[in-house]
Amino acid sequence: GYKRFFKRSSLEVSDYLKDDSLSVHCSVGIVRSHTEGPKFSAIPIPPSDIGHHFGQLLETEKGTDVSFVVDGETFAAHKLVLAARSPVFRAQLFGPMKDQNTSVIEVEDMQAPVFK
Repeated sequence: GYKRFFKRSSLEVSDYLKDDSLSVHCSVGIVRSHTEGPKFSAIPIPPSDIGHHFGQLLETEKGTDVSFVVDGETFAAHKLVLAARSPVFRAQLFGPMKDQNTSVIEVEDMQAPVFK
């Protein structure tokens, strides 16, 4: 380890140097057999279904906390999902300049089928 390092000054005054040369002898061993460690079994990972789950949230309207009124039709949504996906919604819903009434957002100049 590093605690057994020689300082150069100590090496130069020691008996280890012969004619300004340092000889290092190493022993190398060869292992002809090996041991096997524990075998790891692969854990099956199912395909992602997060899109399906988010779709169900939207369809069932469970846990919605904001509504959009578009061309007379109301669409329920989740503030956290909107904020996670859009910096504009994040600022509008949670930023320092958030609107006081963010439970209903009216969208003008858009048709309901386009918004949906």
